[in-house]
Amino acid sequence: MLRRDPRRCLTATATAALLVVDAWFDVTTSQPGHELATAVAMAVCAELPMAALCTVLAARALPSRTRDKAPDTDGSDLQVNAAT
Repeated sequence: MLRRDPRRCLTATATAALLVVDAWFDVTTSQPGHELATAVAMAVCAELPMAALCTVLAARALPSRTRDKAPDTDGSDLQVNAAT
């Protein structure tokens, strides 16, 4: 992230997806009672907020189309009118 590498978007997206899947898997496979309460607390207090943070970081890391596209200066994108 410190180098502003555009590939950080991929890592943040994958991390967010894995955190959400891990929270879902922990909650659905835990036994009722103390184990379920612990799984829900970990999902709500740690895993899902971290996934949301990773999603925000991934969205901010996406390259902008308008910023990345350089204008053509050679005139190749201009259409020539045959009547003139």
